[in-house]
Amino acid sequence: MHKWLTHPAMIYLSLVLAFFLNLWGLPLFDVDEGAFSEATREMLASGNFAATYLDGLPRYDKPIFSYWCQAISASMFGINEFSLRLPSAIAACLWMWACYCFIREQNDKHSAVLVVLVMCHTLWIGLIGRAAIADAWLNLFLSLCMFDIWRYWQQPRQTVIVRVFVWMGLGVLTKGPVAILIPLLTSGIFFISKGQGRLWLLAIFNPLGWAAVLLVLSPWLYLVYQDQGLAFFQGFLIDHNLNRFQHTKEGHGGQLYYYFLVLPLILLPFSGALVGTIKRVKLLWQSPLDQFLMLWFLIVFALVSVSQTQLPHYVVYGVTGLLLVMVRHRQVVFQPWSAWLPVLFWLLMLALPQIVMTVANNTHHAYEKALLSRTADIFSTEYYLLCALCLVFALFLASRSKWPALTRLVFLGALQSLFVFNVLLVRVAELQQVPVKEAAIFARSYPADAVVSFKINMPSFSVYRQHITPEREALPGDLIFTRADRFEQLQHAFPNESLTIVFSKGGILLVERPHASNS
Repeated sequence: MHKWLTHPAMIYLSLVLAFFLNLWGLPLFDVDEGAFSEATREMLASGNFAATYLDGLPRYDKPIFSYWCQAISASMFGINEFSLRLPSAIAACLWMWACYCFIREQNDKHSAVLVVLVMCHTLWIGLIGRAAIADAWLNLFLSLCMFDIWRYWQQPRQTVIVRVFVWMGLGVLTKGPVAILIPLLTSGIFFISKGQGRLWLLAIFNPLGWAAVLLVLSPWLYLVYQDQGLAFFQGFLIDHNLNRFQHTKEGHGGQLYYYFLVLPLILLPFSGALVGTIKRVKLLWQSPLDQFLMLWFLIVFALVSVSQTQLPHYVVYGVTGLLLVMVRHRQVVFQPWSAWLPVLFWLLMLALPQIVMTVANNTHHAYEKALLSRTADIFSTEYYLLCALCLVFALFLASRSKWPALTRLVFLGALQSLFVFNVLLVRVAELQQVPVKEAAIFARSYPADAVVSFKINMPSFSVYRQHITPEREALPGDLIFTRADRFEQLQHAFPNESLTIVFSKGGILLVERPHASNS
């Protein structure tokens, strides 16, 4: 079974299962997928490829690269879930390919195949590898950059240094200065610890390298300056980068311990290997390559832990290094008991509908209550049967004591990918996003400029409506897109009018302001 598992053909099967299967089957999730997709739709509609706009307003959150990729895909296949997510799936495949080539070079082909199988079926890598956001591209460029930094340490060459700077430039073009900060800190600590600080200084002050970064960035920086002036640089560099570390953004606050709690979830089903890695960290630290890879992870873990804005996928920027160390030392870090840990995931999946219904019954928040009220219908008998079947199969795999622990975990990871992307997220989307999509389709029957939003941030509504939805005061006859918990505020805004709810589902409302005021 182990020999069959590590056949190179399994790579292609895992890539399809993790990043492509049912890529088209879920509506876009708000806020991130919706925002990226709507900004791309507006880019295509306006023909402005220099800067991004969201519902007609400048969007300063991210640089341009991932929007360009989405625009190319949408130009070929139309504005739909598949085309908007396809660039991320391609980026994820290239990310896996970069890891495969690096480990084949540093270890052997057998280990390289296992690296791809493990990374494909790591829960959060699968999630960002099929999401219409920028993170799969950033992880690709970070990995290429870090691998070339290691190659430079092994054999200093000018061509390798230039490549490092090209990858950093593309990373900045994708998500910003973090693509320079992570490699800079990791390489600096590693080189200095090895007594090669001078070699590191020669690299970071290499004029050809910075020329390569400028060559990558300058055309777009000129274009975005022409379009938005200094406002973009102030909004992006100061608000969305520097302030992200100092202040909570968009309600995504956290604590220093946040990623200690989140990391095991991110690494499912391979979380048990954390214990083996921590227990043997002194031994692993003796290998320069393992030290470099672990430094990569630790630098990212420290940076995102002290940041005042925290989201689970931020730590994935360093998880590649951690997973490579785990696979390189799989015989000692993947203990037999770790194959039983994923069984807890399936028990949680069985209990999930009851947990959600308990929350729904105890919340007094109008939107949450309406959102979760359909849980019993959506998580039907079919869901429980599929969960139970997966649990039985997981128990069977975990009990194969003659198989190596990693072999069992890879099969459990494939089972997890199948379930999460084809069963669980389908139902989560039915709860959260299908009402938004249906509301947008309903709103198409109204004039394009007669639909506005009121205190709601779900940009996928504009994607599916195929028109911007401004947040302005509604005029007589306008249709207002809002949430159930905002209706009372909306009614107070028009105290002498009888507002009509024309669409209501899952806490999403479409409210019509009458053409003539009613006294």
